[in-house]
Amino acid sequence: MGSIYLVRHGITQYNLENRFQGHLDIPLSHEGVKQATKLARYLENNKIDAIYTSDLKRAVQTADYVAQAINLKLKILPSLREVDVGELEGLKWHEVKRNYPEWVRTGHNYGYPGGETRSEIERRVYNIWDSLIKRHSSDNIVLVTHGGIIKALICHLLGISQENRSSFIIDNCSVSTIIVADSGVKVKSLNNTVYLE
Repeated sequence: MGSIYLVRHGITQYNLENRFQGHLDIPLSHEGVKQATKLARYLENNKIDAIYTSDLKRAVQTADYVAQAINLKLKILPSLREVDVGELEGLKWHEVKRNYPEWVRTGHNYGYPGGETRSEIERRVYNIWDSLIKRHSSDNIVLVTHGGIIKALICHLLGISQENRSSFIIDNCSVSTIIVADSGVKVKSLNNTVYLE
């Protein structure tokens, strides 16, 4: 049996401004650095066998604090990067509602204008999970990634339609813990942020 800790990166200025980040390479804000420090203290007493991170700066910075605390080398996994939101990158939510009303009304379940489609996101998430489980079937691993990817993974693991991925919240620097056992995959905790308080 192993545990997989799904970690969303610490907060960025774009998160604070409610902007779509997607593949934009935005660093952690000052608050995000403080969150990453607290996250590292929270995880340092767990037995961790490997730590993987998205290649985007905000995830790498977050993961680096954890890697130093548990004395492991980071493994960069570009497939963990955030969903490609295409034309929405850098826009605030009110700008998206104004400029893409049809997408807001119907299209957000099917993908992003000029970005990834829902099926592309699903395929990427399935491939991530399958490859990591084959490699780490009984290991404890940390995946530092992004809100969109964590939501898609949780939906995949629980058999929830990807159309419902916005039905739950994944906060910055939260940890969602997945248990992988012979009896199957179980979600032990979702969106844990108690250590940030």
